[in-house]
Parts: sequence; C-alpha cells; structure tokens
Amino acid sequence: MDSAPRISLEQWRTFVAVVEAGGQAAAAARLHKSQSTVTYAVKQLQALLGVRAFETRGRRAVPTATGQLLYQRAKAILEDAEGLERVRQRAAVATR
Repeated sequence: MDSAPRISLEQWRTFVAVVEAGGQAAAAARLHKSQSTVTYAVKQLQALLGVRAFETRGRRAVPTATGQLLYQRAKAILEDAEGLERVRQRAAVATR
C-alpha cells in the first residue's frame, strides 16, 4: 500500500480558504490565485478522496457534513505543518 500523501498541503490550504471565504471566487482573491486554479484544486481534492465536500447554495459553497469534518482535520494538519516549519526555522538558526 502506498503511504505517500495523495493531497498536498497547498490543496488543503485551498480547501480551508474556500470554506472560510464561503466560495471559490472569494478564496481565490484571498489566496491571490485565479478562480480556475482554486476550482481545479477543490475538484481534484474531492476526486482523490471520493467525497462531495461542498454543496452550492446560491453563490456560496457550503461544506457538506463530510466537508465540515475534512475542514476540521485540514485546519489541524495545516497548524501542525506550520508548527513543524517554526521548529525547523529555530533549529536552522541554532545551528548557524
């Protein structure tokens, strides 16, 4: 079984931005990316996971129950990754 992550931190970051911004256009503006890039990342993430993470209500992207669970875990993963980066930076300074 391949244990390599199938979804990048950038894809999770994009997913979180869509949830928090309430849509792909707003997330794209927040991330300084094109809307098509954000849309592609979300579609790819959903396809890799085999889930529907959002439903459209008017012009808003609302997370499904599964999407809400993914959002909570994605936030934790991103916080962990940021913590690891801070440790790496402190270690790099300490070894100079």
